[in-house]
Amino acid sequence: MTKKLSIFKKLSILFICLIGIFSVTSCEANSKNPDTEIILFYSPTCPHCHKALEFLDKITPEYKDITITKYNTSTSSGANYYFHYTRKLNINTTAVPLAIFGGKNYELGFGSEETTGQKYLTHIKEMLSTQQKSETK
Repeated sequence: MTKKLSIFKKLSILFICLIGIFSVTSCEANSKNPDTEIILFYSPTCPHCHKALEFLDKITPEYKDITITKYNTSTSSGANYYFHYTRKLNINTTAVPLAIFGGKNYELGFGSEETTGQKYLTHIKEMLSTQQKSETK
């Protein structure tokens, strides 16, 4: 009985790991253009996250070439993506909001539109500038 239970546990862990791997892989494959994507990791209970979400919603109409993908870290899939990207970019944190710009730059936290919001805009302009340069080559 113990061997059966042990095998069941091992198979269950393997199954859960495979689901996590496939979900992260499909996330990257579904991205329209990772060079012009903002990924925002947030928690629904975080007031700073709400400020970041509101700011991105406010500026979205101005930047139609930017894709914004939002992940709720209080869900298992959101948490999996969070840990995948923090490992991938070597970001040593568990805090939110975390905004990743073009898979290269990031901002942690959100103070106000005048402070962090301006940093977001700088990253967005850099992303668009890089995109335009690569399109002209």
